[in-house]
Amino acid sequence: MSDVLALKKCPHCGASTEDLLPIETGMKVALQAAGMADGLPSMVCANCYDNFTSQVSQGVKLRIEQETREKNKVMLWKNRVNLIKQARGLMAQKAYSEAAVSYEKYLRILEVIYSRKKGELDPKIFNHSKKSKEVTVITSVYWDLMRIYDMSPRYGDRMAQAAAKLSLFVPYSQIYPDIIKKAEAFQRSAKNPHIVKQFLRQSRSGRPRCFIATAVFESPYAQEVQTLRWFRDTTLKRTYWGRQFVYFYYKISPTIAHFIDKSPLTKKILRYLLKKIVNAVISP
Repeated sequence: MSDVLALKKCPHCGASTEDLLPIETGMKVALQAAGMADGLPSMVCANCYDNFTSQVSQGVKLRIEQETREKNKVMLWKNRVNLIKQARGLMAQKAYSEAAVSYEKYLRILEVIYSRKKGELDPKIFNHSKKSKEVTVITSVYWDLMRIYDMSPRYGDRMAQAAAKLSLFVPYSQIYPDIIKKAEAFQRSAKNPHIVKQFLRQSRSGRPRCFIATAVFESPYAQEVQTLRWFRDTTLKRTYWGRQFVYFYYKISPTIAHFIDKSPLTKKILRYLLKKIVNAVISP
């Protein structure tokens, strides 16, 4: 009878026990870090204590794994630069197969860093202005890969894949006009001209003209026009009011562009203003 009376009730699980074990400060801190310290009593039964110990160990393990993954991502991010330098050096040496391997490794690193499956890189994940240079690098990588894979009939599928990805990234890149001009020339000598033709068609579709900017700078390939297009695609089109502005702009801009073409003074004034806007867009 006295043994029964000596039993205590665990304040955590409600089980009867002879002894309650104190929860040390260190364990409380560890449990709190793992999000499990809310309403935790100061003393618990042996079973609860063992469970908490196990949870703390698991939490520490998960935290270490997360920290390791983050460190690996940082290391991979730094290593991507070396891979690009290596690939471009190999391209200069005409070691095209080796260059393709380095380029593919670079792309795989980006997929790992941004938690994408193989072949699922998308320009939308680089929508921040500080990352726009990475889009240009990726564009140049897919351009080189498309040309490398064109050299062998065995790699027709890979060439088509590179061309498809290139058409996805190039509209957001500052080197859009250069790539288009080079592709137009490359189409005449390519072993798979139909793939290059498809790339050109896809790259131009869905890329409406910046009528006013084109009229002001007198070329759809002007650097300022490319910057304004990039701002439209990566910033304006991502908000409701931005999309409304773009819609309204394309309704009225052809008429305005026609007027600009006939007014050198208006063109000069707008060129000055648009350059100010471009500088504001690209400034960090």
